[in-house]
Amino acid sequence: MRSLVFVLALLTTACATAPTAPINAPLGGLRANVDGRAPVGDDLIVLALSGGGARAASFHLGVLQQLRDTHGHDGRPLSEHIALITSVSGGSVLAAYYGLHGDAGLDTFDTAYLSRSWDVRGPSSPFGVAGALRGGMNGPQQLTEWLSANVYGQATMGDMRQGPRVILNATDLYNSTPFAFTQFFFDGICSDLRQVHVADAVAASMAVPVAFRPVVMESYASRCAGPPAWTTRVLGDRGAGENVHQTARAFQNYRGDTSAAQRYLHLVDGGVADNLGMLSLQVLRAGEGAPSPLTAREALQARRVLFLVVNAEYIRPRTFQQHGTDAIGAYEMMYSPVDVATEVAKRASVDTWRAQLPAYQQALRDWRCSQPVNGRGVRCDDIALNMDVITFRDMEPMEYEALYDTETNVSLPRETVDALTRAGRGVAARNAALAAFRGPMTN
Repeated sequence: MRSLVFVLALLTTACATAPTAPINAPLGGLRANVDGRAPVGDDLIVLALSGGGARAASFHLGVLQQLRDTHGHDGRPLSEHIALITSVSGGSVLAAYYGLHGDAGLDTFDTAYLSRSWDVRGPSSPFGVAGALRGGMNGPQQLTEWLSANVYGQATMGDMRQGPRVILNATDLYNSTPFAFTQFFFDGICSDLRQVHVADAVAASMAVPVAFRPVVMESYASRCAGPPAWTTRVLGDRGAGENVHQTARAFQNYRGDTSAAQRYLHLVDGGVADNLGMLSLQVLRAGEGAPSPLTAREALQARRVLFLVVNAEYIRPRTFQQHGTDAIGAYEMMYSPVDVATEVAKRASVDTWRAQLPAYQQALRDWRCSQPVNGRGVRCDDIALNMDVITFRDMEPMEYEALYDTETNVSLPRETVDALTRAGRGVAARNAALAAFRGPMTN
């Protein structure tokens, strides 16, 4: 009886808790992007870091460390050639830290995040059950405050200048669209990206539904006139793609020009919409036009651009394919369809970007040829785009068998972190597309 009273008290307390405050401020004064450090040379790399908790963060750390320790044909570390990182969830934890600290952060990230034990509420906790009734077993104090206290301090997105440009990706639950922490997306809600705390942005990118409460942002539509002009143009383009169309409609909702009258955004893990962070690049390209998602400076200096997707996918162990027709039970039927939907969505986002590369390459050439002579002495059409994907399957066979089913927890045992980091270094060292950057260009 006393246990029942205790649980009821928890539920009552949960229902009475003050609502989550929005993490963003209205746009005021000078509008500015967060550009990060400028990449070097005419070989540029755009990284996409997948979600996957500490599993992904450890693997991605190894990839970035290998890039730092590998020199391109110009003698500079390949990490200095990174122009942009787009990331999701566990990948965002590392990407944001790298954006704040640059290459030096690759030696301190382990201590700041991976070496720490992080206990979160689960379904076995009465507090977790109570929290779930309010939208998440863990609220801001279990996510944002932990990240702030242990990893990012009070740093804001405007402080991310030591590393390359970083796009942290979340999911807008109402519109079923990606929401990227870039000023382009923040223009949609008339808000200033630079003032958002990094811990809040990362929390939005990694707020797994049910486990974590959504992160809330507010639209300050009254400060802007009408919907952004690009939304009308894109919605009139039947070839723009449905994800881009839906994001344009979301921007119109943010401005309050629709029946939705959307004042608040509820953001959850970016992996719900796209676990590789590629959808936001498609939106930026369609909405801003060439040279986006590259900046003007990057597009003018580049001759080779490699889009490298690093996918630390979770492969849940399966055995039902080895048995009879009645081998699939409740557990498999609960998780397997979700796994299938996630995997197909990831493959689709990669395939869509790969299919668009020839058109994007031509758009960049046309844009460069329309610019004043930049004095570099190269042809304006001398820019080539390439794409590759790194996954766990690129590990050595014994590494893969030992690590492929590592769970996507927020923290992992020391030996697992070390093994994943070593594996990430190994796959980057063996990657043929990166190896090409170590040799001279061919005309």
